[in-house]
Amino acid sequence: MKEILRDSIIKELRLIKRLSTKIPVGQEQFRPKEGVRSIIELLQYLSGCGTGMLKFWYSDETEPRPFLMKLRESAPIVTLENAEIIFENEIALVNELFDKMTEEDLTSKEVTYPWGAKDLLGVAIIETSIKWLTGYKMQLFLSIKMVSEEALTTPDLWRKTE
Repeated sequence: MKEILRDSIIKELRLIKRLSTKIPVGQEQFRPKEGVRSIIELLQYLSGCGTGMLKFWYSDETEPRPFLMKLRESAPIVTLENAEIIFENEIALVNELFDKMTEEDLTSKEVTYPWGAKDLLGVAIIETSIKWLTGYKMQLFLSIKMVSEEALTTPDLWRKTE
């Protein structure tokens, strides 16, 4: 199960990395409407949402919100020029974090979400890292489609990683 979860997160990061190369220069500030993240804000969020909770759950910290705020403040600023490198670094970090966990951790380690609820690690990885990456990747994909002349299609969202 550990490898399945790791591979799912890495696949999402590879898809996002590839999508970052499809953003037309000058369109990174595009937002579909006020109150919706811009393309660059989506990339910034996606550059840490897949690993943030994993970092917290394998840290000595006990309060998720302050920990995640520190992560956000110290995160590298994503640009169109460095996005691919940042997502490659995230992939390496996923491997590093998953190397720390055991199969048993997935079904026996209880973790706390930022909103206070508790769950088993395996379930929590699906509910955070995987769902957040997938959901915001979709929003990124749709925003890029709105501003790009390139004909992005379903495979660009779900399986074209290179």
